Amino acid sequence: MKYLKILIFILNFIGIGYAFYNQEFLLGWFLIFFCIYFGYICWKKQEYVRASNFNKRTLYASNILLFFLLIIMMRLIQVQIFEREFFASRVMGQIKKTDILSGNRGTIYDSTGKRLAFNKNIYTIGVNPAAIYDRPNTLKGIVEILNQDFIKKDRDVLLNEIKRGYETGRKYKVVAKNINEREKEKLEEVIKKYKMTRNEIRFDRNIERTYYKNDFYDNIVGFIGYNYKSQSEKIGLFGIEKQYESYLKEKVLKRQNFYTRSRNLKLPTSKEFIRMNLNGNNVYTTIDNEIQFILSEEIKKKFLSSKSDEAYGIVMDPNNGKIIAATSFTTNTKKSLRNPIFQNQFEPGSTFKPIIVASAMDAGLINRKTLFDVGDGRITKYRHTIRESSRSTRGILTTEEVLKKSSNVGMVLIGDKFTNIQFEEYLKKFGLYDKTGIDFPGEIKPYTVSYKKWDGLKKSTMSFGQGIVLTPIQLITAFSAVINGGILYKPYIVEKITDESDVIIRRNIPTEVRRVINPNVSKQLREMLEDVVADGTAKRGKVEGYRVGGKTGTAQLSGKGGYLKDNYLASFIGFFPIDKPKYVVLVMFLKPKGETIFEKYGGATAAPVFGDIVRRITKTKNILSQDISSISKIKEMKKGESTKFVDVEMPDLTGFSPKDVIYIFKNTDIEIKIQGTGLVEKQFPEKGTSLEDVKEIKILLK
Repeated sequence: MKYLKILIFILNFIGIGYAFYNQEFLLGWFLIFFCIYFGYICWKKQEYVRASNFNKRTLYASNILLFFLLIIMMRLIQVQIFEREFFASRVMGQIKKTDILSGNRGTIYDSTGKRLAFNKNIYTIGVNPAAIYDRPNTLKGIVEILNQDFIKKDRDVLLNEIKRGYETGRKYKVVAKNINEREKEKLEEVIKKYKMTRNEIRFDRNIERTYYKNDFYDNIVGFIGYNYKSQSEKIGLFGIEKQYESYLKEKVLKRQNFYTRSRNLKLPTSKEFIRMNLNGNNVYTTIDNEIQFILSEEIKKKFLSSKSDEAYGIVMDPNNGKIIAATSFTTNTKKSLRNPIFQNQFEPGSTFKPIIVASAMDAGLINRKTLFDVGDGRITKYRHTIRESSRSTRGILTTEEVLKKSSNVGMVLIGDKFTNIQFEEYLKKFGLYDKTGIDFPGEIKPYTVSYKKWDGLKKSTMSFGQGIVLTPIQLITAFSAVINGGILYKPYIVEKITDESDVIIRRNIPTEVRRVINPNVSKQLREMLEDVVADGTAKRGKVEGYRVGGKTGTAQLSGKGGYLKDNYLASFIGFFPIDKPKYVVLVMFLKPKGETIFEKYGGATAAPVFGDIVRRITKTKNILSQDISSISKIKEMKKGESTKFVDVEMPDLTGFSPKDVIYIFKNTDIEIKIQGTGLVEKQFPEKGTSLEDVKEIKILLK
């Protein structure tokens, strides 16, 4: 027996050495403790012989307990030392959760504070089938949730799917999608009622980007989506959403928090987090929602009635470059990341003529009364015959009449007064050799050729708007410099950017690029363009009671092998008021259809649209006509005196409110009688009637 004990000890020591040599530390420690235990048993052996039966049983019991204590100690050593990392990770996996915190994308507003692009929270509801069937009370809550009207899927079908998920150990099952905030609040009441935990049911938030009147704004505001590099987060792909992505983008923050196993209670830790603003910044555009609506509606109406391929419209403030409204329509239903206002180039046609006339007058080459002999309406340059668009354009014309009659031959003669280098210099001054620099993605660089490479005909054709291509934004920007006093401004579409506290972090201000022409030349061009509308090719752009100016354009479209027969770009560019222009309006229709050629021209297609736009803007913005202004400026009459109206006509009051009518005639002794409610539908006397002997005005409202 003695040798057996020695052998056991020797084998134990050999085993300990082997275990530590092979880095089997757990086995080594077990053998060490076993040696200690075995030695203790051998040491107590003599006590077993001398002890009574009761003490023997006590010793045996203590030895057995000691053995189990040895096992427990070994298990503790295994868990706490040798497998510490494994069990620590398991524990952390049960209590640690990475919370992803994200803010909202910034809102895009118009200039008046109208939301054009904003966020709407929607939720996906998920349940844990493995947790539900163990808790009958929770199952009742789930049934009540599935009975809600806005849960579209059949309740019994969902319950069967949840049950199958329980049987397979599934931890997540979607039961509803696209739940809004109001519906979420109803579900939270049910969750609270049945004391359900986050481990049983959860809401996953998604942010849905919502756009106001998308058919009118999509080409300006743009949209967000997944790009080809990342399918995990949405970014601005087009329009203002793309241009100002770095400002609008929300921040995403990942934090590790510790919860109880049920995820119902966050565990206190020593970590402290600083609160952060995760929301994107807000963008305020220069767009005026009311004018955008007017422009879009009028352009769309004519786009459909004329059966044009495409249509464009821009309203700009010529005094600072602000884009007040911009819209486009096309028959091409394919979605395109392209805005033709900034990315399509056209030969502008006669709308380009005021730019050349202004350049020639500024250079001192001509004046308003300079005479040009257009002969029989034809001129040959380098074996190419250039004709007038109208057979009635013949003989001797002044510069004013060249614009008024839109004479192509007259413009060629004006162009002849320039040298090639002079002509190119003025094109550069008007910004026609560069991008405008507007804060919109994708503006294309103009296609230009140095004057050194021009053929003999190039300058002549450019003089009347052919042989040169411009984007609509380039044309309206250059034209604005013609009528605003002669200054070229950089156009812009975003006014300011603010944080969620309305603190301005960026502001776009009017940027004067350069002076292009003399202020006196600009004044003369305004007067000349007013005559074009009053008694020239743009008569259909006339607006009763208002002084407006403008120019029509009818450019023949080019194709393979030359110009396309009966295919035109019909356009009109105009402005008002004449003295201090506040609005410049450009409307363009690509390939309008009509029974006659004349119906495809700018004077017939585009000019009336300009007139309708101006009428609606003046009413919306309460811009009084000249007749109304002359009435409202009459001073208070002294007691006993009567108002004398000499050469003052009754204005058109249609669409005005009773309050507006009373205000217009407040300084007169004319009595206003009102019938009905709403806005003025009829008036007596009618518009155009002399007010000299009128004592009473009757208006019918509807």
